[in-house]
Amino acid sequence: MKFKITTARENNDCLIYVAGSLDNLTCPVAEEKINNALAKQNSELENVILDFKDLLYISSLGLRILFKLAKQYPSRVKIINVPDEVMDIFKMIGIDKTMSVTPTNL
Repeated sequence: MKFKITTARENNDCLIYVAGSLDNLTCPVAEEKINNALAKQNSELENVILDFKDLLYISSLGLRILFKLAKQYPSRVKIINVPDEVMDIFKMIGIDKTMSVTPTNL
């Protein structure tokens, strides 16, 4: 699956859909797109919702993006539709304890 990232606004939430691999090649593009989307609605922003339904892989650079978002928007980052393989990584490093994370199967 080819990498794809799209952003949308729903009420005061920023929705970010990520498909493919969030790896060393795609992270700079992803981070720029996420930052641009957030900058457009920063004053009204309630939640940053990342939909990982079609995410196949996340590298350490991808994880760094998540931690930066969590630091910038404390308690407002929500990661939904996390596939089992990615959820295993999140559990191993504790992201599921520091951010709101919902697996695909719920």
